[in-house]
Amino acid sequence: MKYSQLVMRENMQSTMRQSNPGRRIRSWQDAEHNAAAWMRHWGYTDARAQPGGADGGIDVRSRRALGQVKYQAAAVGRPELQRLFGARGKDMGKQLLFFTGSSYTSTAVAYAAENDIALFVYQLDGSMDAVNSPARRITAARPPSRIMPSGLSAPQTLPSTAKGPSPRVGRIALGLLLAGIALAIPGSPDFDPIPNRIWASTILMVIPCILVSWGVAAKDRHKFWPTGLGMFLVDVALGWMCNANLWRGKTSEVVMQGAATALTLAAALLLIRWNASLRHRSNPATLSEGDDAEH
Repeated sequence: MKYSQLVMRENMQSTMRQSNPGRRIRSWQDAEHNAAAWMRHWGYTDARAQPGGADGGIDVRSRRALGQVKYQAAAVGRPELQRLFGARGKDMGKQLLFFTGSSYTSTAVAYAAENDIALFVYQLDGSMDAVNSPARRITAARPPSRIMPSGLSAPQTLPSTAKGPSPRVGRIALGLLLAGIALAIPGSPDFDPIPNRIWASTILMVIPCILVSWGVAAKDRHKFWPTGLGMFLVDVALGWMCNANLWRGKTSEVVMQGAATALTLAAALLLIRWNASLRHRSNPATLSEGDDAEH
């Protein structure tokens, strides 16, 4: 192994020891809960210990990983890893992690390398050492210095203090702009309101009222322009539908206008749904919402 790789391994293990969960391990239950805390820290946010006996099969479960924890003085051999591998069944996409307070035999290390099983050794103070390459890959995925004590929630992210235009202002501004248009256009010479000017203006005021109310009540700073553009297109389509002049003439012209209205509404829906999916993916709380529901 190269010198630089040795230095990197020592630095990683040193950092992990210094940032351990701070929970001393006095029993096999402590060992399992400690392993689950580390797994959550490494990105398996739904990892939970399932104590069911001193050695009851899979000890830590996650949708993306399975963990086995040994609380024993004897070195872990190949058979224990084979049982963990077999417990995964057909779900080959799950990462396997093995934790022990002792050590591993050479045959166990070789078997783990062949089957991508991450091997860890924990200390009685709760700290963790990565033994092989799969384990080091997992620990490198997230800085160990952010580990939290078992049973405590992760630190909340402080609100951003970055300056910039607030989406709240954008919503209100767009709402006021569309409100002005809704009040002015039904009275223009080229607009024949359906069924009358009051009803047409009322219909066209729906989107502006939603935008202004949203802007006043909203507290987030999520990207707004896709939804804003989508709601603008909805208002445009409503304006077309309320203008009788556009629906007079040849059948082909009416069909063309109907197709343009339908396409505009479809584009608006796609923009709004796309922005909703962006908000969902960028929100850590919603990402773990499904995991929390399981517990």
